[in-house]
Amino acid sequence: MIKLTQYRNYILLLFILLNTMAVKAETVQQSAMKKLSFLVGSWAGDGQSFDDKGGASSYYDTEDVWFDVQESVLIIQAKGFRNNEQFYGIHTVIYYDEENKHYWYNPYTAKGARPFSCTLSEQVFACLTESETFRLTFQRTKNGLWNEFGERLVDGTWHKTFETRLKERE
Repeated sequence: MIKLTQYRNYILLLFILLNTMAVKAETVQQSAMKKLSFLVGSWAGDGQSFDDKGGASSYYDTEDVWFDVQESVLIIQAKGFRNNEQFYGIHTVIYYDEENKHYWYNPYTAKGARPFSCTLSEQVFACLTESETFRLTFQRTKNGLWNEFGERLVDGTWHKTFETRLKERE
């Protein structure tokens, strides 16, 4: 009887240890992705787009952001509205490339996809196209707003093409 009880206890202990190790096993990719958790949430608010001549036009933007696939990717579902009509929609998949040690930002629109290579530094997520002529920056402001802006390189100078400052929706 004692041997059976001891055997059962050893099996139970082994089961607990293996489960604990499995739960704690986090991949490099998951660890890198968790650093983007400051972007997660449901965001909404005003944005502005800027033309080449310095003119600006306002729009309403929503950004729903969540982790998916065992927290190995970040999804951004963005929609822009003018005059109560949606004028853009973007479905973005972000993942960490362990081999090359950087993030990939992959936005999909009705026109297709254009990958960006990204870096993260002190909660500023900066993304650049392969041609290095367009970049995106994502960050949180001091008062907790989502701040995203895009810039185009023209004659050696970066020009802002849009900017949003969004509040977290309840």
